[in-house]
Amino acid sequence: MLSLISEKINVLIVGGGKAALTKAGTFIERGCRVELVSKEFLEEFEQLKTYKNISIVYDEYNKKYIQDKHVVIIATNSKEVNKKIREDCYEIYKLFIDCSNPKEGTCITPCQRNTKNIFFGLNTNSVSPKTSVYLANKIKGQLEKYDEFVSFSSSIRNQIKDWDRKQQIMNFICSDDFYFFYEKEKELTILKMFFEELELRL
Repeated sequence: MLSLISEKINVLIVGGGKAALTKAGTFIERGCRVELVSKEFLEEFEQLKTYKNISIVYDEYNKKYIQDKHVVIIATNSKEVNKKIREDCYEIYKLFIDCSNPKEGTCITPCQRNTKNIFFGLNTNSVSPKTSVYLANKIKGQLEKYDEFVSFSSSIRNQIKDWDRKQQIMNFICSDDFYFFYEKEKELTILKMFFEELELRL
């Protein structure tokens, strides 16, 4: 599973129906640059035009549209068009998602959630989007209690990134034993006990 640096990613979505609308919303919200190509679009696409990272093209699919894209999303109701897009993507090594049959694609979009400091994706081996959503929401609830700990540990990592003992210190911090003391607000005391040379700015 890859985490894309969204603002650097160009996405093409071919199709103007509900599947295309759902995918467009996901990738636009994440900050990707999204281009939509279809001869017809649902009225709901009008609400997406307020985003600056989207362009809508009223045209039929042409191979030229995938040339400068990192990810291609196939969301048409034409088997012939979908087959053509898949062939073009394979020919020039594009990652692509096939909404008509996810197993025909080279990747899928997992159910994505984030807390203040954590971002994660989840999918099931047997394709079941509703199950993924249910589990992702459950997991998000569990992860939220670690938000401030992530901020704390990241702050320390950034301060000691050039230290020879960085790995040792981070292994120490990222453990259940240390988290026990973190919850009791004794984290700095414990760190000083084991790493006297630490001078932290928190």
